[in-house]
Amino acid sequence: MTTLIHRSSRGALALTLLVAACGSDSKLPPADGAIVIDAPKDAAPPAVTYTQVEHLARPGINEALLITTGYLNGYNATAPSFAGVDQATLGAVVGEAKTVLKAVYLGSCLLNGALGLTAAQGVKPAGMTCHAVGAAVWTEGTLAGVTLTAASVTAAQAYADKVFSQFEPDVMRIDTAVTSNYLTLCGDASSTPLLCGGRRLRDDTIDITYNYLINGAGTPKGAYNQVNALTSDGVNFSSDDAQNSGNTIASTGIVNPQQYHANVSDTVFPYSAAPL
Repeated sequence: MTTLIHRSSRGALALTLLVAACGSDSKLPPADGAIVIDAPKDAAPPAVTYTQVEHLARPGINEALLITTGYLNGYNATAPSFAGVDQATLGAVVGEAKTVLKAVYLGSCLLNGALGLTAAQGVKPAGMTCHAVGAAVWTEGTLAGVTLTAASVTAAQAYADKVFSQFEPDVMRIDTAVTSNYLTLCGDASSTPLLCGGRRLRDDTIDITYNYLINGAGTPKGAYNQVNALTSDGVNFSSDDAQNSGNTIASTGIVNPQQYHANVSDTVFPYSAAPL
């Protein structure tokens, strides 16, 4: 009995001290014994330094065109004007982006032939009819060729120059004279810059970008086939295809309900879907 009373008394004392400490303006020292000194009330706030980690207007542009990590990180840290970047570095970054674009063009033309499609029938990268299809892009004349013909070099460079000038600088351009859409043209398909308008929640930004880069935005939405597969990432916004915008493979028949998003509102802020 004595032991129980003794313990209760110690507990009551500890509780009393705790309440007193919480109810006063005194500050207990930190557990590690460090001394805490309050800054003067009139002291200037510490300087804050911000670091830009992303330069992004259109998804899939810088991430797709730059494959060297250092170039991508450097690109993301710059302004759209590339102010302050030395010409040697800028030239290397632009060169890598255009190398990727040339590969997109040549790969599209190569696959046209592999699928048995003529230049007129097949995909038209950025709206440009392939100069040759299949093995004809190589001097060896086989699908396993490694040396490009002079015509292939010229055509691929023309494609890279055109597309790079249309997508860079990577900013969202606004033209109030046209209806806003993620693939609204500023003028005709050869304009520089090409695209106006913003992004809506249902816009399939990757399909729209692929569709333009590989087929000049000429792939109609449809069931899965080789051409549609080339111009789509295969991920749609909604299982209800009426809710999708810009996707090139229709949701009908895609058995993967986990990829779909709940419908969003067109009228009620914040327009996003209700949480699941």
